[in-house]
Amino acid sequence: MKTVGVRALRENPGILNQCADSGEYVLLTNRNQPMSLSVPFNRNLIDNGVHISMAIGLFEQGLVTLVKAAKIAGMEIEDFLEHLALYGVVVVDQTPEENTNRGLPVLLWH
Repeated sequence: MKTVGVRALRENPGILNQCADSGEYVLLTNRNQPMSLSVPFNRNLIDNGVHISMAIGLFEQGLVTLVKAAKIAGMEIEDFLEHLALYGVVVVDQTPEENTNRGLPVLLWH
């Protein structure tokens, strides 16, 4: 998520387009106080609505935990995991070797 002040936005209004094109959220601030959040308009937003789309995006960008993202989406963790799988979002960013080297079981979702 990119944070942009009102003055910086005035000087470079194209930053919102650039961030939207790359799927990045923009937090607009005025004197370091949050004012609004710009959310990219994409297929995920249309299919799932704002809450679920924001939860997926925030989780994918590593800004919130899985538990917090599920709460934002208003879903149980298991249901939210299914949504993440549908959109190809990586939940565990480790190879099976890294995971098993710690003695943890490997869970595969199909």
